[in-house]
Amino acid sequence: MEKKVEEVYSLMIPIIDQSILLPNTTVAEIVPFGDVAQREQGPDWFIGSLHWHGLKVPLVSMDILNGGDDPQANKRSRVAVVHTINDNDDMPYIAIIVQGIPRLTHVTEPSISLVEDSELGAADKAKIQIGTISATIPDLDKLESMVSEHL
Repeated sequence: MEKKVEEVYSLMIPIIDQSILLPNTTVAEIVPFGDVAQREQGPDWFIGSLHWHGLKVPLVSMDILNGGDDPQANKRSRVAVVHTINDNDDMPYIAIIVQGIPRLTHVTEPSISLVEDSELGAADKAKIQIGTISATIPDLDKLESMVSEHL
């Protein structure tokens, strides 16, 4: 008999205009914005590469990808290093520019609701509501695919 998951430990991670929600196990580390090699060409949402633990991790902006402002101008910028989900040895992580400090959030079925009929960004899976907080769940599979096209 399969045991039902009652609670998912997640991180509510602020970006410029909203927050993104990711399972805690998906996030490898939150690091200060720094040691970034900027890209000279390609889409503006693909910022470049973060040098992290001896790896070059592709760095993206969900804000720009969704039509928002460039988050690099903000002094509170940090980077969430996120595990990719397709066992891609060439790209085991993607780095996402975030703002502020993420909050641990305990997500239970009664506490979360899907926001129906909301416009999703290019790499969003869903918009959700947890209590009074709205957030977006990124489509990590799609984001990985988009990054792969530009490597």
